[in-house]
Amino acid sequence: MYDNQDMNMKKGTFLLLFMLSFVVGLAQDYRYTKTLFPSSTAIPNVVYGTAPFIDGPLYTMEESTTTQNLVMDIFKPTGDTFSLRPAIIMAHSGGFLTGNRNVNDMMALCDSLARKGYVTATIDYRQGFSLVENVVLHSTRAVYRGLQDGRSAVRFLRAHASEYGIDPTKIYFVGSSAGSFIALHSIYLDTPAEKPALTGTNTYTNVTYPFTHTAPDLGPLDIGQNLTFNGKPDAVVSMWGAIETTDLITPDNNTPVLLIHGEADTTVPFNTGSPFGYSSLPQSQGSNIINTKLDALGFTNKETYFVAGQNHEFYGTTNGTWSNGTGGNSYYPIVFNKIVQFLWKRHKPLANFDWTPNNLSATFTDTSTGSLAWWWDFGDGTYSNDPQPTHVYATAGDYTVKLYVENNIKSWDEITKTVTVSNLATSSYALKDFTIAPNPTSGWIRIHSNEAMSHLACQVTDITGKIIMRQIVSDSSMIDLTALSQGMYVVTLTSDESSKTFKIVKQ
Repeated sequence: MYDNQDMNMKKGTFLLLFMLSFVVGLAQDYRYTKTLFPSSTAIPNVVYGTAPFIDGPLYTMEESTTTQNLVMDIFKPTGDTFSLRPAIIMAHSGGFLTGNRNVNDMMALCDSLARKGYVTATIDYRQGFSLVENVVLHSTRAVYRGLQDGRSAVRFLRAHASEYGIDPTKIYFVGSSAGSFIALHSIYLDTPAEKPALTGTNTYTNVTYPFTHTAPDLGPLDIGQNLTFNGKPDAVVSMWGAIETTDLITPDNNTPVLLIHGEADTTVPFNTGSPFGYSSLPQSQGSNIINTKLDALGFTNKETYFVAGQNHEFYGTTNGTWSNGTGGNSYYPIVFNKIVQFLWKRHKPLANFDWTPNNLSATFTDTSTGSLAWWWDFGDGTYSNDPQPTHVYATAGDYTVKLYVENNIKSWDEITKTVTVSNLATSSYALKDFTIAPNPTSGWIRIHSNEAMSHLACQVTDITGKIIMRQIVSDSSMIDLTALSQGMYVVTLTSDESSKTFKIVKQ
């Protein structure tokens, strides 16, 4: 549940401003897929919450903690005046032991996606667990702390949506490696009943003094601030990630997800295994097992990019740092484009239209889903932003018509169709006495005229103007319509001297 008391009023204001700005000029921005802005503007060191940090990344006494700030850097499109944009949170790699929000890939993704019109953020989250003793206990708790911090980041952006120009109903999460453990558990470990027992109060022993310790209860999924807001992201991109078990994925866990993984990953298993191949760590289930479970549940709002022979972070990073020192490898633009297309599909409208021909004119009707602004290209060098325009063509023929639509967050879609118009004007001709019978018809129709014709063409179109058939006939000819479905059709008869149209009903 999104706790924004003024959300409806704000959206109405945004929509009015959006419509006014669109009418100023006919434009196709392709926001969220095309780079529209020359740079991004960073807002560093934004505190998104507080949490108890363990004292030292490799600890033996987990009960020793200090409350500290959780910090993110936020990126906005430089010069962008629009203020209802989806937001994307990035969580870095590092095995819950190393890394930070400013590693190369997280910064590059934040900058590039902000320049396409998003608001982006890269987060630090709590790290640290013992790799020496009680590894299953401590590693499970490390992932859970990351999950709590990821949810805190989502809640923060929802709570401060108006401040940063964000649509609070569209908060997405992109994770790399350990960051993907956070992302995936954020959407699949989402109920109190699924909280692992190891994240509660647990007594454990060390081989060194003091020998007995009590790990404190880590608390519920949502801790800290902004607790009246929803901490579950609206879509997730998981790069080379895994979850504790696919038993967490239930029929109600239908959050859109993009799974990216190298099939030869030896750090985080593509199938089932222990991270790093370290048997003391609990086994986890990687992208292939997750995808199989999603298929079994019949989920369709998910995508995969699995690459045979590729290892961990195969787009050219090591723990988020460029392996070659200058940028990602040839896989980086592929992965980036997969992310761009996947997230765009989460919020775009669906363009569609119908049309009705009338001699050289055509009336167009928008049948899109979610469209609030329109840009028509009639295929003859003329344009309109009317939702239901009527256009008159200079000559008969086939025209490629494109409709580009945008919704309330300026996300877009477009569609092209071939529209046919015919010159049926008859003012310069004396119409012959054409007749068609029977009408309605169950199959054949007869075309008849009292005067012989040297040339007669018959064209049948459906009610949208789509040409069904054309043929040359002679006076008193029969036309076979038995193959047509039931419905209304338009028959156009054209001779050297005249033209005439009839509406017929096929029973």
